[in-house]
Amino acid sequence: MFPKREERVPYGGGKPVRNGSGRKSRSERSHGERNHSYRERNHHERNQQEPQKKRSRKGGRKLNRNMLYLIGIIVVLFVVFLAVRKNGSAVFINEERVGILEDTKITAENLTETLESQLAEIVGSKVKINEEIKVEGIHIGGKNKKDVCTMEHLLPKMRNMVTYKVEAAIITVDGGKAAILANKTDADAVLTQLKTELLPEGGIPEDAKIDWVEKVEIMNEFVESTEILTQEDAIAVLKSTTETTQSYTIQSGDALYLIANEFKTTVEKLLELNPGADLNKSIKVGQVINVPVQKPKISIKTIETQVLTAVEPKQYQTQFDDTKPSSYQKVIQQGKAGQKKSTIQITRVNGVVIEEKEVSKEIIQEAVPEIIVKGTQ
Repeated sequence: MFPKREERVPYGGGKPVRNGSGRKSRSERSHGERNHSYRERNHHERNQQEPQKKRSRKGGRKLNRNMLYLIGIIVVLFVVFLAVRKNGSAVFINEERVGILEDTKITAENLTETLESQLAEIVGSKVKINEEIKVEGIHIGGKNKKDVCTMEHLLPKMRNMVTYKVEAAIITVDGGKAAILANKTDADAVLTQLKTELLPEGGIPEDAKIDWVEKVEIMNEFVESTEILTQEDAIAVLKSTTETTQSYTIQSGDALYLIANEFKTTVEKLLELNPGADLNKSIKVGQVINVPVQKPKISIKTIETQVLTAVEPKQYQTQFDDTKPSSYQKVIQQGKAGQKKSTIQITRVNGVVIEEKEVSKEIIQEAVPEIIVKGTQ
């Protein structure tokens, strides 16, 4: 199996020692073939490894370039983010920008509430801002820096720029706005004073009922400050009158000029209000016509009761006696007046009596009729 000693290759890769004939032995030939095959295999492996090494080197260089690209993109994006990120809040009144705050958490609702609270302290009443306050995120940089301010600087500026409505007390009459006062205290004072002025001059009993003829209410609403009246002006407005019409039935003895005088108007006005009645020619008792009246904006109605003691006059009864001469006359029963107690309900509007009615009656003493006998012969 092993070559002979003289055929062995010396350590170090020397050529094998040939035998004396100079020809290669079989073992030498076999060994040479193995070396040749080994060299070819090594050469083939090196040829295969070379492209792989080249590809590996190319892949490394490509990976390095991709990493550089990625890092570059990240740096660019970070720079862009720093340039455009919203690090502040722009404040607008309607569409006009009034300032920039270095605060990204502020909201339009916060600003509106703060502004209305400050204005309420100044005017002494709740207020409602007319304009729309808006807040938008913004990047503070470049030209924007000059508009940056603090909240302490911005709020006074906004107070001077906005308009607002104030909460007021509105006196309504039958659902319509009649007078606007600064608050409910003023409105109550106006109605109290008005009642005093519209009541009868002599006063009314303590148990009298007092109420408005119309439905009078006080409600709160936001209004322009210029609409608010003083108490004196509100009373004057509520005491004012408007012209309206009412029906009138012609009485015996009436004439157009008398009717005009009674209702403080003119004959021409009566003719105007009754175009189809032909009042110029004649008027008839029982005829109904339109007459002008001044209706107050607000009226006070009082209902009072009075207890009156009245005398029931005596009644006379005559009896005839045909046995007596015609000159005969004799009182056979003395008459006597009676007495009754009546409860009267009196209704007044603005101090003027519009109705009186007896609601109860009690007889204190019955009346006694006086009886007289007369002769008929």
